[in-house]
Amino acid sequence: MREIDFSPLRLFLKGLSEEEKVKFASECGTSLGYMRKRMSLKKPFGFLIAKEIAARGVMTPKQLRPADYGNYIWDEK
Repeated sequence: MREIDFSPLRLFLKGLSEEEKVKFASECGTSLGYMRKRMSLKKPFGFLIAKEIAARGVMTPKQLRPADYGNYIWDEK
């Protein structure tokens, strides 16, 4: 499994207050703790979480799931 470069997501989160980070994670269907864990492990998020991150324009589907992004429908704008 490829390591994921989460630097765009890290940079995005860095610009948010702690409350905004928690809200963002919740809106993506996860917790901030889980989001941080996946980023530290450099492992991809599950599709539903990745889809929500991509829908918010923080990272692209290819960045989030490079090994299998083409297998899913992403609702890209």
